[in-house]
Amino acid sequence: MVSPRARGAPPEPPNPLGVLRIALAIGFCIDFFVGLLCVVAQPLLQPLLDIPVRDPAVTTIAGGELLVAAGIYAFVLRDPRRWQPLLWLCALDQTFGVVLPALEIAHGHAPATLKTLGPMPLQLLLVAVYVAGARWARRPAEAVSRAGTGD
Repeated sequence: MVSPRARGAPPEPPNPLGVLRIALAIGFCIDFFVGLLCVVAQPLLQPLLDIPVRDPAVTTIAGGELLVAAGIYAFVLRDPRRWQPLLWLCALDQTFGVVLPALEIAHGHAPATLKTLGPMPLQLLLVAVYVAGARWARRPAEAVSRAGTGD
């Protein structure tokens, strides 16, 4: 049996929803892990993530926010096309995950270590995937065709 590719058929387009689902799962894991530490294991934040805990109450509130954000990731992961507008919240969440630590490092309130700087490029990549998904989740075939033509 001859494959469609061997017969001159166009190659299969990439699966943008597959990439989006992987990015959502990564975002869920990040927020769930950090949120869980903020809520139930604050003493582990400094040794594991180099996040200083100055006010336990504020850290608990921030952890609750991260757990809510993890819930949004799980919700969108279930059906990205239906909940496409929530991808903007996911992008905003990861943007804050880069901007806020960068400001803390710039002001000298947090150490500039591999634990604080290392995840930032991944988080920026996740932001790009979420923004692309928010723009094209309803029209993946159109997005692929536009990407191929340079429009």
